[in-house]
Amino acid sequence: MSNRKTRYLLKNIRRQRFYNLCLLLTILILSSILFAASVISQSLNQGVRNMERRLGADIMFVPKGSKENAENMLLEGSRSSFYFDDSIFEKISGIDGISEITSQCFLKSLSADCCSSEVQIVFFDPETDFVVGPWIETEYSKKLSQDQVIVGSSITIENGVIRLFGKEYPVVSQMAKTGTALDSSVYFSSSAKSDVLLHAEEKGSFLTEEQKKGEILSSVFVNVSSDVKLEKVIETAHQTVGDIFDVVYPKQLNTSLAGSLSNITGIVRILSISLTVLLFLILLLISSLIMNQRKQEVALFRILGKTKRKLALALISEVGAVSLAGAVSGCLLSALIVIPFGTFIGRSFSMPYLGPGTLKTLLLVGVISSSAVIISFLTSVFFILKVTNIQPYLALRREE
Repeated sequence: MSNRKTRYLLKNIRRQRFYNLCLLLTILILSSILFAASVISQSLNQGVRNMERRLGADIMFVPKGSKENAENMLLEGSRSSFYFDDSIFEKISGIDGISEITSQCFLKSLSADCCSSEVQIVFFDPETDFVVGPWIETEYSKKLSQDQVIVGSSITIENGVIRLFGKEYPVVSQMAKTGTALDSSVYFSSSAKSDVLLHAEEKGSFLTEEQKKGEILSSVFVNVSSDVKLEKVIETAHQTVGDIFDVVYPKQLNTSLAGSLSNITGIVRILSISLTVLLFLILLLISSLIMNQRKQEVALFRILGKTKRKLALALISEVGAVSLAGAVSGCLLSALIVIPFGTFIGRSFSMPYLGPGTLKTLLLVGVISSSAVIISFLTSVFFILKVTNIQPYLALRREE
């Protein structure tokens, strides 16, 4: 479009500034609603899909009274510390019917030089692990030395190392983003537990008496053979170690999570459709008012020799320019609100929330903006064609 045509377009838009402002604001609201609904729905869906990989155990044994904290840790990645004696691992591993077993130990919110906020330290056994592995983005040796770590996606790595308690630890791999607080976790081999605890205490970190003992575990993850019932394994575990544990069913949590997600996305979808229909009707009204206001102007251009086609294209260009400005502004405004507060939104729903990346966000802005412009075109094209087809003398007499 030439500079002359651009100036002419902007001049016409300013001439009808009130109606065009109404159009712009309506499109802005429409696009911001569509963008926010799309981002929230997609982020929750992605969070739940990724959660399926992390909830890969049939049974999770945790200390008595810590079931709720363990479930919150699995679903939201919230930091927790709960322990029982590590002898429970050997006792449970001897139960018939167990096909896979691994353990983890958590240290809640210890400070790290690499991060502006506190991190959770997780000790795990790389050789038996089947829980942490699915989140690791790059390959690493199953043998993790005491001085090596795997870190969450939010941990800042400098020159291949992180600083923890004043000591540098080489990072062998970084985990994929989970959309939970686990993104700020540091993973050590279980063999490093006593050294890390000792070093943490020397550097002034507060440790409980239970943590100082070192011979502790937070959870035992178990997969059961397909021909064995979970209840049988749990019953045998009670007979073996007593009533010292609670049981969490990770895979059942994911099923419950998927059901909750379906309800949430259903509500979001209904609200989005309802508001879109309402705004569509408002756009019809605005388009009708704008074109009715411009009947005499169009009639004068017709008398001066402009064809219906040129007039229709000019009016469509004005509507398109205003709509595009409103659509892009709406998407950007919505992005400034939704994306930075993604974690808070996920916690509000008590669900994992994995926001879109930059490329996906830009693609979504393009799709939503295009959709909003198309909706604006559909609501205005009838009135544009109607006003350009009115006989000039009738329009000037204001009889239509």
